[in-house]
Amino acid sequence: MTKVSVIMPVFNCEKYLRACLESLLGQTLKEIEIICVNDGSQDNSLKILQEYAQNDSRIKIIDQHNQGVSIARNNAIKLAKGEFIGFVDADDLIDLDYFEKLYNAAVKNDCDIAAAGIKWVSNNGELDKIDLKFKKFKIYTKTSEKYKVTNVAKKAYIWNKIYKKELFDKFETVFEPGICYEDMMFSHRILHNSRKLITVPNVFYYYRFNPLSLVRTDSPEKKADFKKEILKTIDYVKKHNIKVDLAKYYCKNVKVVKFIGIPILRIKNWDYYSIYYLFRVIPILRVPTKNYF
Repeated sequence: MTKVSVIMPVFNCEKYLRACLESLLGQTLKEIEIICVNDGSQDNSLKILQEYAQNDSRIKIIDQHNQGVSIARNNAIKLAKGEFIGFVDADDLIDLDYFEKLYNAAVKNDCDIAAAGIKWVSNNGELDKIDLKFKKFKIYTKTSEKYKVTNVAKKAYIWNKIYKKELFDKFETVFEPGICYEDMMFSHRILHNSRKLITVPNVFYYYRFNPLSLVRTDSPEKKADFKKEILKTIDYVKKHNIKVDLAKYYCKNVKVVKFIGIPILRIKNWDYYSIYYLFRVIPILRVPTKNYF
């Protein structure tokens, strides 16, 4: 029996792909399948995937022309045979007992979702900071509690959790194609539709932070998508009467300070405060505005 289906979209990730695959194949939970979706990579990513697949039958490869991360994930979900589904980005890493701890916690406590902590690492793999940490096993059933403990308003991450596969049957389309920030609505919907979420201490997903990556480049289209997805999530929260602080969602505008073309500082102006981010994502200062009190 396949306990967890691991879904990994791959696009031009040859630099980090081997390390990611090693962390997956070294998992203490052996009953996993790894569905790798090569989304039109133009580097050696596909060759690396094929090399590893020859040595381990748990690796399944979908090779498609570039269609974006949403379609890549949707196509993999259709093939997934696991009791649970997890997501890993091809340049990230996980603890070797990551899926074993999450799966055992979810099954033992009859939970639909199990969530791990998050650590950020630099390009060379050195620890940067702890972004999210759970101190104990704790079960949450109310949507507002699940939103709060995962900080979904600011951290709508899909990849530090595993999800019972049957949750995906409730979605006509799991990830909306052709947009950025597709994980925002997914996270809100799946947390709301789940019965129980459990937090799992002492296990981490390692997000590789690269301020120069293409993922972090700004564009008018990305900014427009971000605003649209924020408004969608706010409408979703209102529609389902979920008790959360909506002030945490809406960002009025964003300013980016660059040095020789490299984004150094991002300033997000919200209704009640401004947040300053080093390298655009590391929060270093929060300043209340005149509307805060």
